[in-house]
Amino acid sequence: MIWRGHNALRGLLFTTAAAGLTFGAGAASAQDEEYADESQVVRIYGFIDAYAEKVAETPAGVGANGDTIYESNPYEFDVPNLHFMVQGVIGGKYRYFLNLAAPGSGGVGGDEPLGVRNAWVEAPILGNSLQIRWGKTYRRFGLYNEILDAVPTFIGIEAPELFDNDHLMVTRTTNLMIHGNLPIAGNTLQYAVMTGNDERADGAVPIGGDLRFKWGSKLQIGSSFYTSGGDATPTRAVGDGSPKGGVINWMSEDQYMVFGGYAELKVDGLIVQGAFWQASHEGKRDPGSVLQLVDAGLNQRQLRRFGLTGANPTEGDVVVDANYDVITYYLRAGYAFNTSAGEITPYLQWDHYENPETIANKSFGGDGEAGLTDDGAFQKATLGAIWRPISPVALKVDGSAHIQDYNGEQIIYPEVRFSLSYFWQLEEL
Repeated sequence: MIWRGHNALRGLLFTTAAAGLTFGAGAASAQDEEYADESQVVRIYGFIDAYAEKVAETPAGVGANGDTIYESNPYEFDVPNLHFMVQGVIGGKYRYFLNLAAPGSGGVGGDEPLGVRNAWVEAPILGNSLQIRWGKTYRRFGLYNEILDAVPTFIGIEAPELFDNDHLMVTRTTNLMIHGNLPIAGNTLQYAVMTGNDERADGAVPIGGDLRFKWGSKLQIGSSFYTSGGDATPTRAVGDGSPKGGVINWMSEDQYMVFGGYAELKVDGLIVQGAFWQASHEGKRDPGSVLQLVDAGLNQRQLRRFGLTGANPTEGDVVVDANYDVITYYLRAGYAFNTSAGEITPYLQWDHYENPETIANKSFGGDGEAGLTDDGAFQKATLGAIWRPISPVALKVDGSAHIQDYNGEQIIYPEVRFSLSYFWQLEEL
């Protein structure tokens, strides 16, 4: 093993994203063809992300006189991204990938155990035009789902809201992917079709897909979709935390579809990204699970929605049918320029997220943001900057303003975040 520092990125074939990583405007990104002449390639590498956050006072309830009650929030320190990855190419074309992670390892209460984020093998059927990946793999969905672990690489500290652990519209991973790249007049059409365990119940066949067109290295436009293919069931019960997929904790069953589109433009140091997504649900609430929400601090809108307005509600009072849409969109822009101290990238972000079904209390299955509001929606404006003294290191600082309706008035509360992330790699020769 040898240590590879500043130039380590040039040796990557693929990481969490199929096409590799890009650090800053001028860095090279790895391509599938880079090791076509080598019979065997092994890469051992990872990411470390140290994180701190301070959120201002947030709404916590309504007082006897109708005024909004606020609560203070402590500083938070964490290591949200700690990854150990191994990837390899055998015979110049057969691939494997292992991604172990211990997120949330920054506390003093005990070390977090390593968990398997990805473990897959891949074989080409018709070269790069048709490949099969099998195991546990991040689904190809929009611009971010495959690169969320690679914190140093993207503009911003936090990914768009739909990829937040409290706002997932679909499971991050699936089990089988058929995908390929088709060259068209010097450009590239990429496609992927996926299925797996996901949240399926009984004989349901969930299907996901992604189709994107890339004009050189400057512009890509694409669309992703997902259908549960029948009944889906929750990944977590009420009281076990936020759901790990699109089915919320108190449903007995749910059939849903997610669809949307995205675009990315890169010109010199400028990068602009945007996307829109909608998830349409036709669910059935489980009355026994809904009754547990009585102790979750629901607001009046949520009590009416679930049928819990009576003094002592019973299972017969619960509104079983749950037909609703989750809608989100984002816009991100940054500009990287080089200085004697390294690369600096100021950036702007805007996020919108709305989900009328979620609640505030995360331990019961809520999100702590949209569920806190009068209407189940919020916006977030973010301004920040990245400093990369060398390409594998990224120091990020940003601040956000949450904009939402609470207790009949618009409330804006700020938060500040700091992140120091580092990419490392060992290479076997």
